[in-house]
Amino acid sequence: MYQIYLPSVEKTVVGKFCWWAFFFGAFYAVFSKKYRTKGFISKMFINMLIIVLLNCGLSYLFDDTDWLWNLVEAIYLGLMFNTWYYDQLIKNGYQEDHKRTSLEFE
Repeated sequence: MYQIYLPSVEKTVVGKFCWWAFFFGAFYAVFSKKYRTKGFISKMFINMLIIVLLNCGLSYLFDDTDWLWNLVEAIYLGLMFNTWYYDQLIKNGYQEDHKRTSLEFE
């Protein structure tokens, strides 16, 4: 778990698999207030466009494997969602707070 902040705003980014993104894709970024930050939604849709085009190309090349590529796409999105959000916050000027202890149990 990472604590990052601007002087007046603090956000927490959990470094785990995002199940909501796994099930709902980029729509989770659009409708969730937690992930509202400048540039994140456009970044999500660009990444989703690339993933969907790869998915379509692989589905065209290999018959009857649509379900497999859809599953791979959803897993990749769930794995990378919080990383993309963290990177966008850093790009927007947020800084990681190294002084705070982690909220996770070890």
